[in-house]
Amino acid sequence: MTNYKLLVLDVDGTLIGHGAYPSSRVTRAVEAAKQQGVTVALGTGRATEACYHLFRQLGLDGLHIVFDGAAIVQWPSNEIVYLQALPPRATKRVIELSRELDLFLEIYAHDFYFIEREGPLADHQRRKLQLEPLVTDLMSLVNRVKVVKSQVLAANPDEKIRADLLTEEMEQLCKVAWSLDPSNGIYFGNVISRTVSKAGALREMVDYIGVDLRETLVIGDSYNDIGIFKVAGTRVAMGHAPDALKELADWIAPNVDNDGVAVAIEKFILE
Repeated sequence: MTNYKLLVLDVDGTLIGHGAYPSSRVTRAVEAAKQQGVTVALGTGRATEACYHLFRQLGLDGLHIVFDGAAIVQWPSNEIVYLQALPPRATKRVIELSRELDLFLEIYAHDFYFIEREGPLADHQRRKLQLEPLVTDLMSLVNRVKVVKSQVLAANPDEKIRADLLTEEMEQLCKVAWSLDPSNGIYFGNVISRTVSKAGALREMVDYIGVDLRETLVIGDSYNDIGIFKVAGTRVAMGHAPDALKELADWIAPNVDNDGVAVAIEKFILE
């Protein structure tokens, strides 16, 4: 019987690569871990709604870390167990800066997803997230909608340079946690409350379900996983992860295209 009670999986670049769903090998490994009595949770920067199809496919009833740690939700009830909203003045400023710097911006409430303009990135997100956004004047949401996170996308080096300028200014108001999706080369900047992190959400989760941090296994691939790696019992980095994450890892898995999550589950849980 495995010593692990909780397995936390990052999504983009970890659980899934190209497309919207994990591979058949990864799907089988997750099911096998559940059969061993391990609770499997997602720990992702994605919105809850962008994980519905994964919850259903993998049968992941229970608690999940979403919005980069800004919320913990219960599936399938969709009950919010924990939520830390983005301050309205931070929402207002990120909208202003994204317009000034010509960057694609998304705004997420718990159950709604907003954009201001159509284009290739909007189409990409529709396919990847399996979601249909509401197209609106984003400034109209400030002080009217409880925003959990904003997300800035940078699809090329020029956009990333401009996004770094946005990050520098936004750090006066909140936190911007960046990750890179290796399947498409797009950078994602999660704009969240200053106190939010996947690490803090993991601590909340283990207290809620009665698991010791030493009994947790976390698998991730990007910079926004650094914090959770510092508190988890066992840390597995994907093969394509940055060196900063690999240095904290107990083991390096193959990359997402080579079913690294399945290999890690087979090694740490099923053996």
